[in-house]
Amino acid sequence: MRDKDGKNSAIQKLAPSPRSRRRAIGLIGLSLMMPLAACGQAVRKEIWLNVVMNSYVDRIHTNIFFNDTTLGVTAKFGTTGTIVGVRIPFGVQTLRWELDGPRGTPRIGEAVTAKGPLVISPEQMPRGTRYLGIHLYPDDTVEFTFAEGIPELTARGQKILADRKK
Repeated sequence: MRDKDGKNSAIQKLAPSPRSRRRAIGLIGLSLMMPLAACGQAVRKEIWLNVVMNSYVDRIHTNIFFNDTTLGVTAKFGTTGTIVGVRIPFGVQTLRWELDGPRGTPRIGEAVTAKGPLVISPEQMPRGTRYLGIHLYPDDTVEFTFAEGIPELTARGQKILADRKK
């Protein structure tokens, strides 16, 4: 069948208009890009933070290692100072140290690993976190805190320090 211009009228009726064709191509392109956008949102596997370790223990700690990063030494009831740019993978963490002190101190030279599960996940960290506070207690347990600046002492640590002064 031909129309009055001599064109095939069946093809004209079935062919989409240029406007609807552009819309269809746009929707197809958008649907093809959606998986690519999802791929761009990769799951973070690690974070880089500044680390400060506070000890609430009447003991010197040497050879302190957080995962495979050396944090140095703490004095009695001391701190390591700030260790800048520590790579921290999300998941289970390890913390170990050696006990030190004057000659004759019990357990001197003993290697100790923190008790309990040490886990860090992205959900634990508030926005703007730049520091990880590692707080070491007398029972060899550890608490992590996250902060924008130098981490504050924990409530448990403040109580230990207050009891020490009595």
